[in-house]
Amino acid sequence: MRVIFLCTVVLFSTLLKAQNGPTPQQVRFAIAKSVTDLNVPAENVASVEEKVIGNGSDSATLRIYKPAAKGKLPVVYFIHGGAWVAGDLNTHDNICRAMANRLQAVVVSVAYRQPPEYRFPVSHNDVYFGFRWTADHAAELGGNGKLIVMGDSAGGLFTAATCQTNAVSKKPVPVTAQVLINPALDVRPGSPTDTTYGFFIRWGTKPSDNLADVRLSPLAATDFSKLPPAIIVVGEQDEIRDDGIAYDQKLRSAGLKSALYKQPNAGHLAEYFCAAHDKAKPAIDFIVTTLKARYLKK
Repeated sequence: MRVIFLCTVVLFSTLLKAQNGPTPQQVRFAIAKSVTDLNVPAENVASVEEKVIGNGSDSATLRIYKPAAKGKLPVVYFIHGGAWVAGDLNTHDNICRAMANRLQAVVVSVAYRQPPEYRFPVSHNDVYFGFRWTADHAAELGGNGKLIVMGDSAGGLFTAATCQTNAVSKKPVPVTAQVLINPALDVRPGSPTDTTYGFFIRWGTKPSDNLADVRLSPLAATDFSKLPPAIIVVGEQDEIRDDGIAYDQKLRSAGLKSALYKQPNAGHLAEYFCAAHDKAKPAIDFIVTTLKARYLKK
């Protein structure tokens, strides 16, 4: 079977070779275009609503998807990827619709401020603010008490970081499971993520930042015991595959349940996952089947 190569990696390589490097707008356009060029029709859901929560710097925009299902449903808090600097509610619209329908869940997708205009910890704070709001308002959203945190690529990092931040908070929110797809989990120098995405990491951090902060590098954490169980998907040929594998091992070593899936002959799923494309179907099927079997039983 042919290896699934990521179009955006080629685009990134081209942009990074530019004399002065890419602009944020070029990166955002490239990632958005890689998704729309796949021309995957969006699934119908019962309703889609956008909601601005909070005000001023403590605010975020959420897009809430509800399937055509009766009764109380699980809630999925979804955090999009895009090399930290790109991706948005629209690039990940297809996968949110697909998850709402296949999981029969309310999906809450969060938009967060991005580098280089907003550096660490702004994005993390936005994501965590949206997470706490979603947890606090889950009943109003039609939730049944089960809360899943899910994210791809940089969104996988935010997923792990959110769960770490929540675990050490004064009043931790019960999280049923964390789902990480092609996660980037360690931005420290020399890591696979730094080697692959170092240019964008430096857009989002300051020289004074501690790159071992668990909000930047969840793999640097020393205590994994209070985290929720996990479902982790990596591409067999992904350059940052080892981050996801290492996270799975650390969770297991802490006595937690973790299900790891390596999609054969696949690189970083990126636009294929965003668009709910057939090339990401094995990964999507694994996530849905495992969530239903282990965590979403009625």
